[in-house]
Amino acid sequence: MRLASGPSSQITSWHGYDINGYRFHTKEKDRKSATQNSVVRYEGIDEATRETKTYYGQVEEIWELDYGGELQIPIFWCQRFKPKAIVVDEYGLTTVELQSVGYKDDQWVLANNVAQVA
Repeated sequence: MRLASGPSSQITSWHGYDINGYRFHTKEKDRKSATQNSVVRYEGIDEATRETKTYYGQVEEIWELDYGGELQIPIFWCQRFKPKAIVVDEYGLTTVELQSVGYKDDQWVLANNVAQVA
């Protein structure tokens, strides 16, 4: 019933968030840090082909939606990257060209659906 009534109008925002065994930062926090934890990957369905694809993005904002009681849902607003911006080398190292932004129409991701890019 809590989901049907929607979240509180009060939204908690964070610069860092621990979930799924990872620590995520916003892009702004990464600028001030020695480690980079703002680039994420997640699975999604390509609407045209109905195939599962891996998408990459950089966390711009972290929100926690409060539905009351113990139900808080973290979401990330991500700047998503075009597929050509992603290169995986022969050792499995993933490189993301951060200037190649795309997919501007669907930028919110459930935080429990993402993993860090290593």
